[in-house]
Amino acid sequence: MPNKILRCAIYIRVSTAEQLMHGKSLQAQKDYLASYANDHGMTVVGVYADEGKTARKELKKRKAIHALLEDVKAGKIDVILFWRLDRWFRNMSDFYKVQDILDSCGVRWISASEPGINMETRDGRLQLNVVLSIGQNEVDTTSERIKFVNEASIRQGKVIFGDTNMPRGYKVGIVNGQKCMVKDPEEEEMVNAFYDYFEQHQSKQGTLKYIQKHYDPDFSYSVLRTMLSSEFYKGTYRGIPYCPAYVSEERWARIQKISRKNIKHTPSGRIYLFSGMIRCPVCGQKLAGTGCSSIVNRKTREKRTYCYYRCNRALIDRICSNTHKVSQNLIEQYLLDHLEEEYQGFRIRCEQIREKKVKERDTRTPEKLQHELERLNLLFQKGRIDWDYYSAEYDRIENELKELLQASQAPEQKKDFTYLENLLQEDFKSIYQKLSPENRQAFWRSTIHEIHLKEDYTVDCVDFL
Repeated sequence: MPNKILRCAIYIRVSTAEQLMHGKSLQAQKDYLASYANDHGMTVVGVYADEGKTARKELKKRKAIHALLEDVKAGKIDVILFWRLDRWFRNMSDFYKVQDILDSCGVRWISASEPGINMETRDGRLQLNVVLSIGQNEVDTTSERIKFVNEASIRQGKVIFGDTNMPRGYKVGIVNGQKCMVKDPEEEEMVNAFYDYFEQHQSKQGTLKYIQKHYDPDFSYSVLRTMLSSEFYKGTYRGIPYCPAYVSEERWARIQKISRKNIKHTPSGRIYLFSGMIRCPVCGQKLAGTGCSSIVNRKTREKRTYCYYRCNRALIDRICSNTHKVSQNLIEQYLLDHLEEEYQGFRIRCEQIREKKVKERDTRTPEKLQHELERLNLLFQKGRIDWDYYSAEYDRIENELKELLQASQAPEQKKDFTYLENLLQEDFKSIYQKLSPENRQAFWRSTIHEIHLKEDYTVDCVDFL
């Protein structure tokens, strides 16, 4: 695949003394670097020259450097070219001040006549500055040694941290004569109950209260977040099999989806069945839950709770025209009456999308996409398209090529709708009416991915999990 063309800035500098003694002219440096950029497939977007300036000069007095850094911060430059490192800096303090800026912007530099000097390799840093590089070399060596030792220990299943840092449900044990992470029998039941309850009820607060009530009064929300995010619980560390698993890979993926969903809880106790599942038909923002309560019987003071969904971009940010509130009761009743109809429509849409992808895969081959990249590079080099268009198109085609290659290697996976089909064959409405509000919420969140609305705020279509 052709490489993306890099935008190159040329920096040249010569002091008055060097110009007189050695004839190191700015033009000679410019010609050399322009040729280097052309040979390496770069396009020159600017030349920055400091004439009559020494590299020991204070950074604030080198105007070309400041102009260059402004363009770096503006995102106009990918790489900086200079002839030799001493054209760039000799003052190491200023060097690292500028290097911090380059690093934050993702811009690198190349010393064209000194390929061994760079910031990417240990030897390059060593040549950069003897004193600083020796210290850096020691740090890098130590860090790499520790990293390699730790990776070897991880692959062997050895413990690389102490008992005090163990996640809940694990402890240090001896397996085949070496220290390893093993399940803690005293907490194993609690961990299993944690995942069972969370997956069934899909509520972080509810799970927290359940564990505090039945297992550990000191169980904290920070521990809950750890147990929902730490890969130890699926038996891996840094992607390497490491310890006994509490959940399978498939179950872990389901738990992550549930954890990422925004389930809203309010002090009033209102339950929003479809929070995070409905999008604004105008701006596409996910609708937020809102509600109120009113007295329906003045004698008994009986109250009724009403739940709605609104677009906060309209009512708070004032950047959307949708000020309508969608009734939760109406959405709920529609789904109960039309669930099977929506499911059949979803199956048809899925099949149409699958056929479209197959057709695109047959027409958009890797060879054609690579040819498009080559043609794009040629158009940019000839100046027929600007950088913004070139960069956006290159990234789009490159991503499409990656997705195509991945799709060709991965087996096609079809969604399993057995659960939903079995549900529709039963009298699910009667079962649903007996559920608590929390269980109704869990039911919808385990069945529906997203609800799409029409412009009149009625349901357009439903995407299922």
